[in-house]
Amino acid sequence: MILVPALRRASVAAILFLGAGAAQASVAFHVTVTTERVNQPGVKTSLPAHTTQESDVVLGEHYLSVRDGKALAVLDFATRRRYVIDTAASTYDTYSLFDVAGFRRIEIEHRQGMAGALKAGGLQAHVTPPVYEEQALSVPAARRRNALVPQILDGAVLWSLDEQPLLRLGIAGSPVSNDDATAFAQYLRYTWGGHPLVLKMLADGKRIPAAFTLHYEEVGGKVARHFRISAMTAGAPATYTLAAYRPRPLGADAPPLESVLAQAASLPPPGPQVHPALRAEAEKLFAEEKPFEAFLTMLEDHFSTGALVEKLSPEQRQAMQECQPIHDLTRGLLAKDKEGIAAALAGVQELRKQMGADQAVLALFEGNLRAKLGQWPQATALYLQVLQAKPQMAAVYQDLGDALLAQFDAPNAWRTWDAGRAMAPSLRQFRKVNDRERGLLNDYPAFFADAKAGQPSTSRPASKTNTVGSTNLP
Repeated sequence: MILVPALRRASVAAILFLGAGAAQASVAFHVTVTTERVNQPGVKTSLPAHTTQESDVVLGEHYLSVRDGKALAVLDFATRRRYVIDTAASTYDTYSLFDVAGFRRIEIEHRQGMAGALKAGGLQAHVTPPVYEEQALSVPAARRRNALVPQILDGAVLWSLDEQPLLRLGIAGSPVSNDDATAFAQYLRYTWGGHPLVLKMLADGKRIPAAFTLHYEEVGGKVARHFRISAMTAGAPATYTLAAYRPRPLGADAPPLESVLAQAASLPPPGPQVHPALRAEAEKLFAEEKPFEAFLTMLEDHFSTGALVEKLSPEQRQAMQECQPIHDLTRGLLAKDKEGIAAALAGVQELRKQMGADQAVLALFEGNLRAKLGQWPQATALYLQVLQAKPQMAAVYQDLGDALLAQFDAPNAWRTWDAGRAMAPSLRQFRKVNDRERGLLNDYPAFFADAKAGQPSTSRPASKTNTVGSTNLP
């Protein structure tokens, strides 16, 4: 590549941070993104070779917004929520910021697995370099010790990693505050991606570049996205409001998941009367010499309120010990190997025939066994069936969210977990998703960075609506 003499003698840092020093509050700008795709010979794809997208971006106090035509996305870093707004319909959908980082984590692992399979099959030439997977998803594929390497070009700096070009950064740009530079990197992270090292460099640069290019590589070819920033203004709105919009209403033809989440949002948390009522029902069944039915009722109580199966009379304990279906069920649920799980599934299905297909706890257990076998769509359908009949069995929202995440539906997984936690936040079953979120905060702190706030809120309001996510991954 040809070097201009004057730039050859210049400091890379001076080029990168040219003009840094002035500071602005909230800023707004227009961005034009032109995507150029060059496919490998023989690759057939419906993706166009050239596209252009226009957006208006606001980097406000604790939030950023991106407007593309009639769609408006707002990311709130103080509450860790994001809103996808249909400005034509004046409605919005609510999501968790956790679902973006959560999806990126499982996707990078999935892509690593695919790369391993291609290598094992002798198809090394079709493996995307890990640096470009990191560029697409903005998460690290592994611990990295090397750094970005600059090369000064004619009026720009080309930054590469592992000899792979990632960013061509022009000299021109507008100086901004540290906060706004961080928010600009967040805009890229949540929309077009960018390698974590690239985004950190931009966040530390105290400016918003006027023009730059992000380079990607896919299985089918190479992609370059050219960004041009214009109409940049200071003093943008420091806050946002949803007052002009309403949550998207549930349609008449809404899928079962939407109906279940809408129903959950409309229900009050289980009151103190739920446990006594279910325990009274179990006592009645014991008196009728139906220990298996009593056991299932106590489990429903546990999954709804967290109450443990305890305080049994000696007669009740003996009745349960002598109940063969209880032993068969508990033993089957503990199965680890595929054959044992399949046998347990057959046993639960037989019990459902005897007890009725609408028995909620047995339907839940069939869903759990199908999940162990990787039968995620069938498990999902069973969890939805349970929640349609027993919407206050809060623990089932955890299982349903797990099934959705296993199918790469992170937005709906978090919506489902949020619905369950809003209903019964202290339920033991939700420790798993709470730990998952703590792990994401620890491993990917940049996704949640808000330089203008203290400790963000951890509120997780339940959502009633659904739409596709707001990311644009290559």
